[in-house]
Amino acid sequence: MGLFMTVDELRKFYGVSNNYQLARRLRKGRTTIKQWEDSGIPIGVQAIFELLTGGRVKADRKLLYGFIK
Repeated sequence: MGLFMTVDELRKFYGVSNNYQLARRLRKGRTTIKQWEDSGIPIGVQAIFELLTGGRVKADRKLLYGFIK
């Protein structure tokens, strides 16, 4: 696992092999998943995924702490 949450980590966690399957699983558009891949997952969304995954996929701590100050 890297320093920040990636789409690849979400695909692995949810057991899917591509962005289409991930988008369906998360009930998000494929465009949203592609934007996350290109520009990073927004920190608020990362925090939600960390909670939903029971901490198995981690949010970027540096961004998270800056976000909540």
